[in-house]
Amino acid sequence: MGESGCGKSTTAKMLLMLERPTEGTILYQGQDIYEAEAAKRKEYRSSVQAVFQDPWSSLNPRIRVRDLIAEPMVINWSISQKEMRERTGKLLDDVGLSAYHANLYPHEFSGGQRQRLAIARALSLNPKLMVLDEPVSALDVSIRAQIMNLLKDLQKEYGVSYLLIAHHLATVRYMCDWVAVMYLGQIVEFARVKDLFGNPSHPYTKALMSAALPSHPDIAQEEMILSGEVPSPLNPPEGCRFHPRCPFVMDRCSEDVPLVQEVSPRHLVNCHLY
Repeated sequence: MGESGCGKSTTAKMLLMLERPTEGTILYQGQDIYEAEAAKRKEYRSSVQAVFQDPWSSLNPRIRVRDLIAEPMVINWSISQKEMRERTGKLLDDVGLSAYHANLYPHEFSGGQRQRLAIARALSLNPKLMVLDEPVSALDVSIRAQIMNLLKDLQKEYGVSYLLIAHHLATVRYMCDWVAVMYLGQIVEFARVKDLFGNPSHPYTKALMSAALPSHPDIAQEEMILSGEVPSPLNPPEGCRFHPRCPFVMDRCSEDVPLVQEVSPRHLVNCHLY
């Protein structure tokens, strides 16, 4: 999680092999996916699927739902027409739709229903990982809870892992087991959900928590207003990237890059305060 422009979606694009990293590696089963052979890359692409933010533009408007969901299976598997129809019907049923919807076009569905179609398409290849790029942010509030509950139920049924990208703290808290907080292209804090929300340690994480409305008006919370604007990712500040806006800034912050510190078991922070 993190504010717009911090690098969340770019990270997702690299995991989906839509962008090539300029530095570093992405390892899948111990092997760099960008250096792997063609067969290994094809296996990787089948194992990692995506659900994008905008259900209005992520589905091809020219083909029927049955073909939308079946297309990944046609490309990657040797499967009969009967098996394909049966699997398509089951996937539609699993996401709360019916076999009748297979004959319709995407424009005949609401936003929430379209996102269900996108989830069914992503599940068609039995992936090991699904990248969810803000899957509920474009939906009405009344529909968000339905889609989040659906995703949690499907995770149990299919045994799939999620990489959720979000800036809405309540969504993160409800959906996730682990959280990485990003700022200007770097992870500044990483912890289990209960540890991060119970004890936010990095100043930027504290500022994010402060910006969110409390669950009840009578709940008092620390107010932390950040000064200035987010620097350009093309020309980030020296030392700690957050130091121009940090209320706890020290002299060394503008010179030395902070090292990862473990503030409690499996709770990592990039900050000179620790």
